Amino acid sequence: MVIFIVLMSIVLVVTATIVTVSTISSRRRRDELQELAQHHDWQWSKREDMVLNTCPSGPPLSGDPRRSKAFNVIKGRHRDRYFAAFEYMYTTIHDGGHGTRSKTHRYAVWTIRLPAPLPRMAVGFHGASGDFLGQAFGLRRMNIGDDEFNRRFTVRCDDQRSGARLFHPEMVDLLMSTGAWAWRIDGNVMLSYTEGPLDAADVVLRLELMNRVLDNVPAEVWEQHGRSPA
Repeated sequence: MVIFIVLMSIVLVVTATIVTVSTISSRRRRDELQELAQHHDWQWSKREDMVLNTCPSGPPLSGDPRRSKAFNVIKGRHRDRYFAAFEYMYTTIHDGGHGTRSKTHRYAVWTIRLPAPLPRMAVGFHGASGDFLGQAFGLRRMNIGDDEFNRRFTVRCDDQRSGARLFHPEMVDLLMSTGAWAWRIDGNVMLSYTEGPLDAADVVLRLELMNRVLDNVPAEVWEQHGRSPA
């Protein structure tokens, strides 16, 4: 009995410590995101679920809308493009033999509004859900023509001709130099995400990666779809 009480006391202390550390970490990240938004004259909201309605369907926005939330939402303009960055959380419920269990999923999400709707495409490194997304939406896999690129990335697009023009040699070199990250375009939105919370140190870095991709979209691709990039 004494051993049980001691063990329970240890469990309670460890649990309380974990909760305290998690709370302090969340507050620190929130404060850093607020400071970042203020520095760049961006808007910050503690919670704004409506931002989810501006995102195209598909990963990582896969949760039940009734259990989906958007926290630490930052909105504004970066390099003259309107963007949103936020922390997406949703809960899944599993009924098993040992009762009902819930699991919380958390992703950092970035979106950039495009001047014109482009063909749907999904780019992911091997093992990422970017390829799952492409298959789920029936997007055809593209062979970029670069063996090393094809080994590291999977590219799917529903307009192979536009995709071929978009993934020109300079674009391939850019993606090879930036490391593994997943992004997709659906209509007039470019979306990227990582698993885990949104950190202030990552906000601008990911926006820069996304903008570098958009800067390398050929003018004829924009013009074909009804808008000059200028």
